[in-house]
Amino acid sequence: MRIATEDHEVAYMRGTGNRLVVTLGGVGTKPNEMPPFEFVGTASQGGENHVILVTERARTWMNSPDLPVAIVKEIETVVAREAIDEVVAIGNSMGGFMALVLPTLTRVDTVVAPSPQFSMHPNVVPEETRWQKWRRRFPTDLVRQVPAPQDGMRSLVLHGDSPKERIHWARFSPASKTFNHFILRGESHDLVKALKKLDIMRPLLERAMDVKTRKVRKLLEGHFTVLRREDPPQAEQTAPAWPVSEGGER
Repeated sequence: MRIATEDHEVAYMRGTGNRLVVTLGGVGTKPNEMPPFEFVGTASQGGENHVILVTERARTWMNSPDLPVAIVKEIETVVAREAIDEVVAIGNSMGGFMALVLPTLTRVDTVVAPSPQFSMHPNVVPEETRWQKWRRRFPTDLVRQVPAPQDGMRSLVLHGDSPKERIHWARFSPASKTFNHFILRGESHDLVKALKKLDIMRPLLERAMDVKTRKVRKLLEGHFTVLRREDPPQAEQTAPAWPVSEGGER
């Protein structure tokens, strides 16, 4: 089932189990086209999981007035109809940002987010110069930054340690035992490409969805030098963690 508008697409694939996986699409490589759905096969796990797939032409990082409403409506419909026990949100880059915001809007139990931005707002990340084409066109100012983790939510966040990625990972802080943040030494924003090249993207996401954090780290350590967010020297942590939003904004 697919709901398509000029601005976004939301599709649903029914599964046989009691887990719902929501995949949030990234920017993609063709700016004049709707970005493709992402992580379809991994999210489905052979048809076992129910899957909601989301993509957006305008690339607003959840600042569209319509897309969050459409996503929440579809999630809550599936959860009620299919007696879902667990909701997982997955996204890369912009999709990872959206996945981390989604628990403030509706039920999400687990988030898996490779290379998410902490914010796209110029007042929060003034040093960020990428994706300016999209940032200049945001229709609203609904979501300035990733919120602090919701109580009971489990998260796995992955970043490379390049200077441009540090703009974002340095603003996250180790908030709780259920917020797992790994920094991969020597990697860039193209972290998912590196994981796919090593043929470990699918097993990594499957272990993350099952909240097998030790197995996730062990898999990563077989290919990368892995740091936790709290591991890098203080000198590298040049940005504040979870700055307070203004005016009650998320």
